[in-house]
Amino acid sequence: MKRVLVFLSFIVVILIFAFTFIKVKENYNINFEYADNISNESETNIISDNTMPEKNADDAFHLADINSPNIVEPILNNVIKPIESSNRISIIIDDSGNTLDYIDRYFHLANEYGITFAVLPDSSHSIDFSYLAYSNDVNVILHIPMEGSEYFGEQTLIRNGMNRDEVFKLLDYSFSRVPYAKGMNNHTGSVASKNIDTVSYMVDYAKNNDKYFVDSYTVPGSLIYDIALENNVKTAKRSVFLDNERDYDSIMKQWRELIRLSKEHGIAVGIGHYQSEETLNVLANNLPLLFEEGIISVNITEVLDTISTNQ
Repeated sequence: MKRVLVFLSFIVVILIFAFTFIKVKENYNINFEYADNISNESETNIISDNTMPEKNADDAFHLADINSPNIVEPILNNVIKPIESSNRISIIIDDSGNTLDYIDRYFHLANEYGITFAVLPDSSHSIDFSYLAYSNDVNVILHIPMEGSEYFGEQTLIRNGMNRDEVFKLLDYSFSRVPYAKGMNNHTGSVASKNIDTVSYMVDYAKNNDKYFVDSYTVPGSLIYDIALENNVKTAKRSVFLDNERDYDSIMKQWRELIRLSKEHGIAVGIGHYQSEETLNVLANNLPLLFEEGIISVNITEVLDTISTNQ
C-alpha cells in the first residue's frame, strides 16, 4: 500500500510539473526548443574563434570601454519639441540580469520614476529578471554586447565581419533571452559601433522588428545614433555615464551634470550600472527631489515615443 501511495504521489508531481510548464509557455509565449537550437547554432556557426583577450568573467561590472566619454552632447535629435513645461531625464540601468539583488528597491524606484533596465542576454537571470520586470510594469531593453576593447566571453557578441544573416540570428536569440524588450542599447562596442556595415545590419533588424536602438555612445565616432536616424529608427544618445567611478561623491557629480544637461537641452539620458549600490543610493536619495528642479523622470520608451510623435 505504501508503494502505491508513493507511486501515485510521483505521478501527481509529474502532472503538476507538466501543467505548469505548458501554462508558462502559453502565458509568456516562450519557445524553449527555439532558444536551445539557436544557442547551439550560436556556438557553432555564429561565434567565430575568439582572438581577443578575455576579461575575467567574475568582474562585478561589465563596463563600457574605459575611454568612453562621461558627458556627451547633443543628447537627442534636434527635432524634438517640448510637450510640457518640465524638463526630463531618463535613467537606464545597464548590466541588469546578473543578479536579483536590489530588485525590490530598484523596481520601486522604476514604478515611481520610469527607470529602464538594460538586460545582458548572457546573464544568468536574464529571463527571470525580464519576467519579474514585466509583471511589475517595469521597462526592459536588450543590452547587446558589441565588440570593444575588452572581451567578456559573451556568446551573443556582435562582431565586425559578421554578415547580415549572422547578426539577425544572434539578435533573434538575444531578444529571446530578454522577453518583452521593446528596444536595445549597446554594451561596450568601441570597435563594432564605428563599423558602418555592422551597425547598419543592427539598425535594419531594429527597423524590421519594431525595436528602438539607443546609442550608449561608448566611444567618439559611434555610428549607431546617426544611422538609426537616417533609417527612421527611434533612437537617442546617452548623455551621462553616472558611475564610471563608483563612489558616492563621483556619482553625485555626474548626477548634477545630468540635471544641468536636462535644463539646457530639455531632456538628458543617464546610464548607470546595476551592481553599483552607490548608484542605487544616489537615485533613491535624489529622484524624489527632481520636482524642486522642475524636472520629471520618464522611461526611455516614453521619451522616444514623444520624439516620434513630434517629428
